[in-house]
Amino acid sequence: MRLLLIGTSALIFLGGAPVDVDAASIKHLKSIYVDQEGGRLALPKGVTCDDKTVVVADTGNARLAVFSWEAQILTPKSVLPLAGIKPGIIQMNSRGELFLLDGKTRTIKKIGADGLLAGELKPTKLPDSRPFIPRSFRIDHQDNFYLLDLFSARILILDATGQFLRQIPFPTEIGYISDLEINKRGTLYLLDSVAGAIYTAEQGEKSFAILSQGLKEYMNFPTHLAVDRQDTIYLSDQYGSGLVLVGPDGSFLGRKFSMGWEDGQFNYPTQICIDGQNRLFVADKNNSRVQVFSLQEE
Repeated sequence: MRLLLIGTSALIFLGGAPVDVDAASIKHLKSIYVDQEGGRLALPKGVTCDDKTVVVADTGNARLAVFSWEAQILTPKSVLPLAGIKPGIIQMNSRGELFLLDGKTRTIKKIGADGLLAGELKPTKLPDSRPFIPRSFRIDHQDNFYLLDLFSARILILDATGQFLRQIPFPTEIGYISDLEINKRGTLYLLDSVAGAIYTAEQGEKSFAILSQGLKEYMNFPTHLAVDRQDTIYLSDQYGSGLVLVGPDGSFLGRKFSMGWEDGQFNYPTQICIDGQNRLFVADKNNSRVQVFSLQEE
């Protein structure tokens, strides 16, 4: 396989035939570099969003930077300092409470709607005594938690209070499970960064099934994923500094962008999220910014 980059698009040559992979219309809207006081972001690893609010895990500055949408303009709103915490993956529930994965303690911290630290998520009534180490997590529309337990190779599903509901074991013969996602219907997605594979489990199912495999020829090391309202899957290729798109049926749809520092280019992208207005946010870690795109539906 030969890969030719042209600007922020790419052509992949498979068996000598070029395949245009500029498969989705993704328009750059803006890049976020500073907070409301003009302080610069530093190595952000996380971003979460809804239709009104965007929160950045400003990892290098040990804080959260909060932004709001006002008349289609993204406005810096506040900064929440987090002394002694290394914020990474971040999620927001329906009540405006924030939960973040602390890279130092590997625990999930809670930030109340008032912006103050309010303890941490402690799972209760677990079915066994196995330890758990969260690598990532998600919160669904009912405020249930889905913890990617890397140590015990499972997804722990908890209610809004942290009480155990059920668990789903990882698939067998995996490489490295790095992230998960859940869509509006309750379908779970699991990303294997090493194998370049995506697994799914429909709501209520007790195991994962393979959705897509053999994606390694299109990407280097994807670490985060998000799903839009049409169930298109977006993968942030951390080492390849781009985005990879996968269809609802697991088919490869295209690769977007390349390494660089200009708008529409990335350097070590991490967490991504998609809001209800079809806006895509990418924590562009080594460029110390968050990039915002609009997704144009076909």
